Amino acid sequence: MWQLRNENTEEIEGPSKWKTRTTLLLQVCLLKWNLPPDFTPLIYRPPKCFFNMESTETEKNEEGWWEFYESFTELFEFFCDNTTIHGTIRLNCSRRNKMKTGFWVFLFFCSFGMMYWQFGATFNDYWSYPTNFAISLQSKQVDFPAITICNLNPYRFGQVHEYLNKLDHLAEDTLSALYGYNGSLHLHKDTEILDLKDIMDNITVADDGIFHLDTSITLTKIKTDDGTREKVGFKLCNSTGGDCYYRSFWSALDAFHEWYKFHFMNIMSEIPLVLEIPENLVQKFVLTCDFNRHMCSSDFSHFHHPTYGSCITLNGNRSQSKLWTTVQPGKMYGLSLTLKTDQNDNMPILSSAAGAKVMIHSPNQSPLAEHEGFDIWPGTETSISIRQDQVNRLAEPYSECTFDGSNLDFQLLYNSSYTQQTCLQSCFQYKMNETCGCGYYFYPVLPGMEHCNYNKHPGWGHCFYKLYEKLLDHRHSCFDMCPKQCSETMYQLSAGSAKWPTSVSEEWITKLLANQTGYNRTSKRNDLAKLNVYFQELSLRSFDATPAVDIHNLLSTMGSQWSFWFGSSVLSVAEIAELVFDVAAMLIIVGYRKYGRKKDENPNVNVYVIQTDGMNGTNGGTLPTSQVQEKPRCSEDKNDSQPA
Repeated sequence: MWQLRNENTEEIEGPSKWKTRTTLLLQVCLLKWNLPPDFTPLIYRPPKCFFNMESTETEKNEEGWWEFYESFTELFEFFCDNTTIHGTIRLNCSRRNKMKTGFWVFLFFCSFGMMYWQFGATFNDYWSYPTNFAISLQSKQVDFPAITICNLNPYRFGQVHEYLNKLDHLAEDTLSALYGYNGSLHLHKDTEILDLKDIMDNITVADDGIFHLDTSITLTKIKTDDGTREKVGFKLCNSTGGDCYYRSFWSALDAFHEWYKFHFMNIMSEIPLVLEIPENLVQKFVLTCDFNRHMCSSDFSHFHHPTYGSCITLNGNRSQSKLWTTVQPGKMYGLSLTLKTDQNDNMPILSSAAGAKVMIHSPNQSPLAEHEGFDIWPGTETSISIRQDQVNRLAEPYSECTFDGSNLDFQLLYNSSYTQQTCLQSCFQYKMNETCGCGYYFYPVLPGMEHCNYNKHPGWGHCFYKLYEKLLDHRHSCFDMCPKQCSETMYQLSAGSAKWPTSVSEEWITKLLANQTGYNRTSKRNDLAKLNVYFQELSLRSFDATPAVDIHNLLSTMGSQWSFWFGSSVLSVAEIAELVFDVAAMLIIVGYRKYGRKKDENPNVNVYVIQTDGMNGTNGGTLPTSQVQEKPRCSEDKNDSQPA
């Protein structure tokens, strides 16, 4: 039998049995190959870090409840040898080979830098708060929208009738001077003139006769810089006349309408914008109304608009329980109206279109006739199919949307739910009052604020159009002050029309309407229109915003990047945190030791003052004891011997 040598086992530090057995196995192999037993240390001497060994002296010491490292070197060696982060052990094992150590240090810090660069990009995406929209389809009973219809035939009120006549004559003279038009814009004999006191209670209208039509504001032709083309417009100057502005158009028709409208606003400034009018005046406009094959209820709102005439709103400003609902798609289950679109020509220049203006909006929103809606023709049947979309946005920090406008710096001028358009108009009116000293006539005003009038506010037109052009170009500051609504109902419309009634059916249809509603044709022109509004399908599309990068995605992405670059887990993060804590503790300990060492280097010692008056120190003589003065000593030095 072979005699095995194991005296070299002691040279290999560490108590584990498998390392001892490995050494013994190698010795067996050496004996089998007839090699000298003392050749074992030359063949196998594993590095200390390979076995993660400690010194024999350390192993013999008992581990205490609280022990700490002796140096930073020991701290980092322990971290590199025991951490679960990949690659760090190579920093310690390769220390005998500087090239390898440098390579692994470079590779470690490159990986560390790339990981935290990706961490920065991930956090940048998270803090930008991006959103995704999830589209869902729901088939259910839906609320019917509100329908606002205006007859495009505004009344002529007696309080301003005289001033409007002067404006019409000025318009005739302008057309004659520019284009040689010699026709008459005089009103027809059947023009209806209303007295505000007859249709409204408790209304005060300024009728002091101080209004003067400014005839100096006339239409002119303006040539372009190259002289090849010309625009049509009118000049407006500020209150001092030092700065003038041309409101010009390429279309002469648009220019003429805008010029007339500007004078009209000044004349109508003493009359409220939206007037509540008696129901009997509206009933002349709506002949029949059916919803879901039943007659409409009569609790709809009605008002008069100065440029769009008599208006009604169906299914608006109601409680949720009273809103119309639709259970089936199609024309039979929607709204059907028969309208009398008579053209009395009360305001032939201001209202040059015939038919009706239709606006479809949410029941809790105000109709904005200046910016919404479309016209339908007389003598036609117009069918409008609706698809409803619901957009739900996330509030801050994902967007700057608002639910009710409670965070605005100003008060909304409309008695309805918040929309961005009502906010823009309210904001613009506040800016008008601050800049021009008055309010735009077609927008509501707050108590104490008055509408603009060039008799009272000279130069307001110059101020207004400067601001209004910025609003049209989306350059006005109000766009920064008016966020979108967080929950918005949108209606996608598809319209089609056909001649109605036909020449064959016209006679019996008018007969039935005359018997049912008292309809009486007063003109040879076709003054009937039919309107159908219905849901094309009951599939409600919902666009719901969700965070594109939420906290779960953030942690998942960080974990993936950490694993990719270091192959470790969240416990490795705890190890790094422990390392940071240990380094901080070591800094405190080292600082405390240095402070104590400096204190020990400057103790209170005996100091002697030697007086050498009259003595020659080079003769080897000794000083007399009486000439040595001793300073006080510390108590700890009392046992020390005196210097010779």
